[in-house]
Amino acid sequence: MLVHLQTRTLLGKELKEKTRKVLQIAEQENLDVDSKFLALVAIGSLMLDGLVKRIALDFDVDKIAKAAKSSKDAKVSEAGADIEMLVKQP
Repeated sequence: MLVHLQTRTLLGKELKEKTRKVLQIAEQENLDVDSKFLALVAIGSLMLDGLVKRIALDFDVDKIAKAAKSSKDAKVSEAGADIEMLVKQP
């Protein structure tokens, strides 16, 4: 049982770090449109998992979504709106 708990803790830390990295990529101002869109899609896909959603909320994913939603690029804007919807869902 102790090994199981240690494994879960390690996986949780790895998941948190990977989520943080994806969010940092999406926040970059000088990122090209396609890369930003792909990062936002990755965030949205990851947020479908409840644990990742909580981690993303801890890292202020709502700010990233708002910034993306105000983008002039339609697909980035739509991805931002989708993430905002995920944030609002229980």
